[in-house]
Amino acid sequence: MIKPISKLCATLLLAGLLLTSFTLHAAEENITAAKVLSLTNPVNTYGVQIGDKLSRKIVLEVPVPYKIAEGAFPKKGSKSNGVELVDVNVITDQQKAHTLYIVNLSYQPFTNPSKPTVMQLPAEKLALTGGAKAEALEVPAWGFWLSPIVTGGIETAQKNIQLDAMPPLVDIRAHKTRLWVFLSMLIASLLGLLYMNADGNWLPFMGGAFAKAHRQLKRIAKSTAAKTAVEEKQALVYVHQAFNQHYGANMFARDIENFVSLRPSFKKMKTEIAAFFDASNQSLYAVEPRNSQKIIADLAQLSKQLRDCERGV
Repeated sequence: MIKPISKLCATLLLAGLLLTSFTLHAAEENITAAKVLSLTNPVNTYGVQIGDKLSRKIVLEVPVPYKIAEGAFPKKGSKSNGVELVDVNVITDQQKAHTLYIVNLSYQPFTNPSKPTVMQLPAEKLALTGGAKAEALEVPAWGFWLSPIVTGGIETAQKNIQLDAMPPLVDIRAHKTRLWVFLSMLIASLLGLLYMNADGNWLPFMGGAFAKAHRQLKRIAKSTAAKTAVEEKQALVYVHQAFNQHYGANMFARDIENFVSLRPSFKKMKTEIAAFFDASNQSLYAVEPRNSQKIIADLAQLSKQLRDCERGV
């Protein structure tokens, strides 16, 4: 009885070893099952001419621990039977159990046959590294028809050369008109701003009496010396002289109504004009010291407002 039992145990042990070996071999094959998930070639296989770009997209799945070394990919600038690899772009997506490689290859044919010719994008062989044994993924070649630009030789091409046509001229007269209108409006606007705000006497009608008084008052107000009653009285004289010039005679407080009726542009300043004449009388007859600095600054501001009325602003 012992002998049959020993044979049975030996048989079972051998079967277990074979099963384990088979399982390990299958697992190893499964680990190294790198594959091409997708291969996208150009749409048309005909009508391709010299210089046309032909693109291929290859998606590869490589299980861990295998990988594709950077030097294993095709090299930009490599040539094969009249076809040059002009661009290579590789995107790597590392996942837990495998690595995805998205490879974009762009080719251009650089040959000019005299009749339609069958050509092909070359096959590629990508070596895998990092595993127990050498592995490689193969990408098949892709054939296409290359069409000549012209049939015949250089003589035929020279006979069919077409002269360059001159491009039609663009009528810019309407644009010139719009440009001149825009420039005219711009210049008029700048002159208007200059006329309303400039203190100088660069343009006609800018040298009015109050414009002159404003320039004189600004010089007094900007001087660094302390202001005294003398400068104050001089500032009042400048404004009085401007009123007299516009009125055509010596102007007093009682003449304000007549003045604004003769010069309607000053009507909006009637209250300020009355206040000026009142302040002027106080300055002439005041005994107590006054803040001449502030009075001169106020007169400079008043002269600017009267200058704007003078210019019709």
